[in-house]
Amino acid sequence: MITNSTPKSDAVHLYVWSGDAKHARDLVIDHYSNIEIRVFPHRRLREATTLERVRLLRSFRGGAIVFYFQSLADLKYRQILECIHFLHRCHETVLCDSSGRWESMQSIQILRSVPRVLFSILLDVKTFVSWWFYLRFLLIRSSPVCTRRDTGDPEIAYLIPAPGSMGSSGGAISHIRGVLSGVKAAAITCRVFTGTSLEQDAFENEIVATGTRTYFFWEAAVLAYNFAFARRVQQHLATAAPRYLYQRHCSFSIAGALLSRRLKVPLILEYNGPQGWIADHWDPTLFRNLVTLSEEVTLRCASRIIVVSDALKAELMQRGIEAERIRVNPNGVDPDYFYPGRGRDAGRKRLAVGPDDVLVGFVGSFSLWHGIEVLQQAIVRLLNDPAPCRLRFVLIGDGLLHGEMRSALAAYEELGTVIFTGPLPRNEVAALLDASDILVSPHTPTPDGSRFFGSPTKLFEYMAMGKGIVASRLEQLAEVLVHDQTALLVTPGSVEELAEAIRRLASDPNKRESLGAAARQAAVERHSWARNVAWAFSDMSEKAENPRPKGEDFHDHTNDSTLLPLLPIPGPRNDSRPRVWLPSGKTSRGLRKLPNSTGNSG
Repeated sequence: MITNSTPKSDAVHLYVWSGDAKHARDLVIDHYSNIEIRVFPHRRLREATTLERVRLLRSFRGGAIVFYFQSLADLKYRQILECIHFLHRCHETVLCDSSGRWESMQSIQILRSVPRVLFSILLDVKTFVSWWFYLRFLLIRSSPVCTRRDTGDPEIAYLIPAPGSMGSSGGAISHIRGVLSGVKAAAITCRVFTGTSLEQDAFENEIVATGTRTYFFWEAAVLAYNFAFARRVQQHLATAAPRYLYQRHCSFSIAGALLSRRLKVPLILEYNGPQGWIADHWDPTLFRNLVTLSEEVTLRCASRIIVVSDALKAELMQRGIEAERIRVNPNGVDPDYFYPGRGRDAGRKRLAVGPDDVLVGFVGSFSLWHGIEVLQQAIVRLLNDPAPCRLRFVLIGDGLLHGEMRSALAAYEELGTVIFTGPLPRNEVAALLDASDILVSPHTPTPDGSRFFGSPTKLFEYMAMGKGIVASRLEQLAEVLVHDQTALLVTPGSVEELAEAIRRLASDPNKRESLGAAARQAAVERHSWARNVAWAFSDMSEKAENPRPKGEDFHDHTNDSTLLPLLPIPGPRNDSRPRVWLPSGKTSRGLRKLPNSTGNSG
């Protein structure tokens, strides 16, 4: 049973770090029968200060503390968890994952590893200190590469210099998949270099393997990986330099800047958010100073910076980045993949949704900015109040707040009025969106009151599906959507307005149809990934002779037929198996097969 009462001496504490909370609970019950199980929210520990975390862990008493992960293969903090074993007061520490893998960590085993852990910490400190000096040095010498390249083979080298998994759901992988599909549709040659297997099938993944050294701090591993990544990619581009380097920005990653300096190739940086701000509010780190230093180096080396919103452009300009180097390019959608009729009947049958039921859908990574708590309260209000029709809710995806929301709505899940699907393959996501009658995007403002800088991929997928949309009247959402024409917009954070808008569309099928048709038309005409890619790379070679007017953005060119992508080049390789660059520089094709493309919206 699940309870939040004071733990008993034999209680088991379940900490769902990632993955499905229900599966985690069932797995723990299988191992600990007739013992009280206390589910501990991941968010509580993540948002606490270091001292608060120590105090919190010291308060745990019982039989065991169980850390559940989607996959232990992606675990970044194993040595830290070994140290946590000596902070709490439970008998054992257990690591497990969705595959059923179960590892019990015993004190004697961990004590034997103390010399190794201390040595790792010492090496990590050396890494942080050396990188601090190196980044300060690069700041003085960094500037964009201005060399004009009229040709390249490939035209683009797409870089993701991060050793951690990008996952199979959420806005990040959806954006990666969208950009690469747009590049492929434009017949632009491209090589994809990445630190991990990507759930995309537009191009072959060329995986740059990490080294064998064990790190205590994951941040040190990412910093050190920059050199390994840049060195291996440089070796394989030395005789066939690309026309452009394109890097997706992430914390601590400067490999694109290093390669741009070494190869004298312009760097296009995809900038989705200020990592320093994210570290302060959403993803805490002890090494924020290194986060901002890495980001500044990369920004200074970028010849063009692609941002997804006007708010991000304004933020960069406040930091001294010239407007001419910034291009606003909101997220998009593949309207040939997300479209009405994609799988409505099959989706409703799968969910056991009746012909008269009104199905409300949400897809995402259940993150802090998604308005999960607002949506949860709106669902409770709607299902507790009399309605002119039977409402059902399908919630697709997984993430930080998924477990909390599922626990709060457990009674409604048992009744079948709320359905949690967990992460699904991309084709199944599209089918369930089509099965829905109303789609919701209840994003909330930033916690410090600064401008909301996101461009939710789910928004454009909703539009392409041609459904009635309810979304927050918030920054770009209110620019892309027009209230009462392509969607119903509500005050961000207002449970009452969200519930009322859902109720209004639920009782008016004609309004849902008209909003959906208009939204679909807007998505097709203005927000396809093919158009986004064309705008992102247009005029790069002519920039020196004919720069565009200052401040000119994507929104000003929605009907400009002169926006052409790079010169057509024969398409990508047919071999889509991952190529893994081993530490020695040798390659191995097909070491592991890529799964089918999956993903949810952000």
